[in-house]
Amino acid sequence: MADIYNAELNPGKLDVISAWLTKQAWAAEADVAPDSLQKVSSYRLDDPEGKVGAEIHIVAAGDRVFQVPLTYRSAELAGADKHLIATMEHSILGKRWVYAGMGDPLFRQRLDHTIATAGTSAKQYQVDDEGNRIEEITDVAHAWGTGPLAGAEDVQVLYELNLDSPAEGSDAGLLLGRWSGQESAVVLAVMV
Repeated sequence: MADIYNAELNPGKLDVISAWLTKQAWAAEADVAPDSLQKVSSYRLDDPEGKVGAEIHIVAAGDRVFQVPLTYRSAELAGADKHLIATMEHSILGKRWVYAGMGDPLFRQRLDHTIATAGTSAKQYQVDDEGNRIEEITDVAHAWGTGPLAGAEDVQVLYELNLDSPAEGSDAGLLLGRWSGQESAVVLAVMV
């Protein structure tokens, strides 16, 4: 489960996403300025200890759709300086260190776990300033694993999504997703 505060963030999430996308060679021809990006949806993976936020953003830049996994931590992650995207001020939780998800061992472990166990993305709840749950947030993407792929040693996130290529739900080793306006499942990540 993920608890979501109604907080002010500085910088905002689209600013952080834009900063990361501008450094990716495969996104070089897309207009990824913060005011050009359109939020499509997002989903979260569960940290059983509840300490690290693992949020995956799906954004559109014109007719291209990108997936940007981020982790939010309350302290620096030792040895992960090259994966640090930004620090962010959260009006309730204070300073947060924002990392590129695939550079964070916890994110990789949770992604692998979700696929291998045919798990699902975390339920999200709106909470008040004291952390009391108010209601479930349902206007988010739903992601689910298809079970382990024999011989796989790693996982990869698909950073650019192909929305016109429906996924086969019976294939093992996939993370699939669907969200409002996206009728067919889309491949989000693969075991390799």
